[in-house]
Amino acid sequence: MGESVPLRYLEYGHGATPVILLHGLFGGPGNWTRIMEDLADDYYFFAVQFPIDHCEGRCHRKFRGVDELTDYVEELIDQLQLDKVILCGNSLGGQVAVDYSLRHPDKVDRLIITGSAGLFERSLNEGKRPQIDRDTIRQRASEIFYDERHCTEEIVEDVYRMLHDRRFARFLIRVAKATRDRNMKDDLSRLHMPTLIIWGRNDIITPPFVAEEFHEGIPNARLAYIEECGHAPPIEQPDEFARLMREFLEDSAPAQVVR
Repeated sequence: MGESVPLRYLEYGHGATPVILLHGLFGGPGNWTRIMEDLADDYYFFAVQFPIDHCEGRCHRKFRGVDELTDYVEELIDQLQLDKVILCGNSLGGQVAVDYSLRHPDKVDRLIITGSAGLFERSLNEGKRPQIDRDTIRQRASEIFYDERHCTEEIVEDVYRMLHDRRFARFLIRVAKATRDRNMKDDLSRLHMPTLIIWGRNDIITPPFVAEEFHEGIPNARLAYIEECGHAPPIEQPDEFARLMREFLEDSAPAQVVR
């Protein structure tokens, strides 16, 4: 990755099958807690912490693109000496999962993406100068969810603290821009591993038409929608997400759309 960055991840589970979980821009390993708990008996999880969090003392340098995070996942999988993995990513993490799968199709047994970046993603700021008062942050962050009660005061305070660090805020803008600059539409046909696309029916960040484009582009994909769910299904509808994930991992039936 150009400089030494510690590999950070949370391990959880009792099964033998390795699953790599990749979070979104403002997320972290904790986003996957309920999923890991539900599937722990059959799978062994590595919930990755991308080196883009608000870590005190870190030098947030120029971000060169999604490739940098893919390199990070590549280094992690190599260090863990995993021959085959299941990759699962949300939002930015979905884009990185797709990118790694394109780079190393032989190492990805199955791919799961949800609310994935890589084709289209609406900016929460709609091109406006970001506001950093708590009310505006609460309003914008609540758009991630169908049920705004999931936008807790803890989330609001975390984002407020991040955006008040101007250097880190500029870094986040670079990361977000890099995800929008990398369009994967023309590459999707090279993904031949079984793929599950899980999408919130009420996602307004990456609307359902984005899920349809992923489904049309990936040859061996199935698409499942979750009702009353926004951009973060593992957080907002963890039980249904875990059910769909288990069903997919236990069955390699032909690709389909679950409506």
